[in-house]
Amino acid sequence: MLRRFSIALIMVSLAAPAVSFAQVPQDVSRIHSAVSELAAAKRAAADDVAAGKRAAERELGACENRGKGWARIRAVSDPSQRGAYARGARTLWKELREAALERAALEVYDPFLSRFLTRLEAPFADPVLEAGADAQRARIAYARDAYSFASCRTFGNLLRKVREYQIGGDHGVAGDYRAGRIHNVFVRYVATRKRAAERRHGGAQPEAALQAARGRIVELGGDAGYASYFAFAFKG
Repeated sequence: MLRRFSIALIMVSLAAPAVSFAQVPQDVSRIHSAVSELAAAKRAAADDVAAGKRAAERELGACENRGKGWARIRAVSDPSQRGAYARGARTLWKELREAALERAALEVYDPFLSRFLTRLEAPFADPVLEAGADAQRARIAYARDAYSFASCRTFGNLLRKVREYQIGGDHGVAGDYRAGRIHNVFVRYVATRKRAAERRHGGAQPEAALQAARGRIVELGGDAGYASYFAFAFKG
């Protein structure tokens, strides 16, 4: 919540009329210019983002509580196992929905982000800012990867794991344990996919480099609001 509030304040700052900066190094001036262009493009695309998110909501709504996966869950006669599957499926659907909304925004922003990266291609004289530019490429690649799977198809494929296990007698409670493991697959799926995407795109290093660049921009006389926006440029 605090991060969203902070980003909102940054957006208000960037929406204000341009201010006159003291003389700053060319590296910082380039970042100011690239950030200003990206922020303006995102603001102008607000209606397209809203439409994309509505479409994503409709798409995911098709499997919120119906479809073959839900039919498999409802066919499980054991209440404990059926309840575990249903709870896991609801969590999975909610997290896929959130990822789909992120993807919808990214699909609109992607051309702007590509332009933003192009503005950062020429090498920076300052090594911290050069590392920050590299980190932007990694974080934007991460965002493109981390939300790509959010769909009813993914939801349906995962719910194929649902089955009823026998309990009691020689079976004991092993069936409930197996159903619980499948529940855990559902509730951990989105986070697991996002962690895998993060590993593929530099792990924690890009975030650290972006925060270092944020501080360096300010040290070199840059605007704090622009510096913060630079650190979160890949965010929707």
